[in-house]
Amino acid sequence: MNSALAAVDLDRTLIFSAASAGAGVDGLRCVEHLDDRPLSYMSPTTVDLLDELDARALVVPVTTRTVEQYRRVRFPGRPRAFAVAANGGEILVDGEPDPVWRKQIDAAVSTAMPVPSVYARVVADGDPVWLRAARVADELFCYAVIDPAAAPDDLVERWRVWAEADGWNVSRQGRKVYLMPDAVTKWSAVAEVAARAGVPADRVFAAGDGALDRPVLEHAHRSIRPRHGELEELSWHHPTLSVSSASGVAASEEVVAALLRWAGGTGPDVRPAADRERNP
Repeated sequence: MNSALAAVDLDRTLIFSAASAGAGVDGLRCVEHLDDRPLSYMSPTTVDLLDELDARALVVPVTTRTVEQYRRVRFPGRPRAFAVAANGGEILVDGEPDPVWRKQIDAAVSTAMPVPSVYARVVADGDPVWLRAARVADELFCYAVIDPAAAPDDLVERWRVWAEADGWNVSRQGRKVYLMPDAVTKWSAVAEVAARAGVPADRVFAAGDGALDRPVLEHAHRSIRPRHGELEELSWHHPTLSVSSASGVAASEEVVAALLRWAGGTGPDVRPAADRERNP
């Protein structure tokens, strides 16, 4: 039985592109390549802290990436017994999608608008001036790649009008607008992994930076987000949520250090933002 579980978002929480790192990539560790080009990086300090965290908790990568995209990341340290991909639509067990979980997800989303219909609505409403691409991910959800400067200011709200009526939600992260079935959440998958691993609810911790991470951050016993990303732009807080003092790749060091301390290690004590405001 594992004594703790740390559910950690990947992009802009644990790993960073050169553009999102907030500094040059010199000295960073490349953990992902695409077409032989370096794509994502980690801080060496984060790598060391992650190794310590592995000794005290079941570390579960949690991402909206597809299974294929997730597999491009070469994590340092031990193999991951569990991972969550496709925003919770897939649980990977020893690197392979779990068919039992996927069957449950497919049944749960069967009452919502079908994926092809959602994709067709996105394409029909798109304008080549701002719509760069539209994709279906793992046959579970859709996302649009947009030019934020040229896209309509009310795009997300406009799509929400029809999506929410048919069991979907819409959120934006940078250049991507995600359309996700309500039944597909990172938290549902993390809760399933915790149950399988025998981790009690008060030993589940989480980290993430985007709106799609919010259910995990809300339901975990304690959670932390970096001082950047979509949730920072929304000024989103929660009673059990901490916020890093740093942004960019430096925030990942604080994030993993906090998870390590909560799991029983020696990371710094990162208090919830509300506590810091009351007791600086």
